[in-house]
Amino acid sequence: MKKIMRMVFAGFLLAGCATLEQANVDWIAIGPTFAPTKVKDLEIINGRDDVKRPYGNLGLLRIKNLRPDRDTLLMAVEKGKKIAASKGANAIQIGQYNSASDGLVSDPRVTLFIYAIKYVDNLTEEDKKAIEEFKLLGNLQ
Repeated sequence: MKKIMRMVFAGFLLAGCATLEQANVDWIAIGPTFAPTKVKDLEIINGRDDVKRPYGNLGLLRIKNLRPDRDTLLMAVEKGKKIAASKGANAIQIGQYNSASDGLVSDPRVTLFIYAIKYVDNLTEEDKKAIEEFKLLGNLQ
């Protein structure tokens, strides 16, 4: 019986992961990419008023077509944190759009918006080089 329960639990876990993997993920770069940061060091802020240090926007991450259940949303936030950290973010701000908010949708979905920010009061020489390169490439495009 325990073996069957474990298999059922594993199936639910895989189904949840599959749902998230099928979600549409977009990264919209606003600033340069820096050396990766650690996910565990990533700060989650509620709003721009909560940021007390100088910062710059690295980009916007959209994770679309999510089921509006707790586990799926938590997995999406974890995925978003990993992506933001891979771009060098120090903090993220999370927002969402719920398609059921207009009351016309029979199968509601959620889109998460995750803003990745980089604090600029302690930039390394490598960080400054990434900023200059981003400016140069922006002028060439």
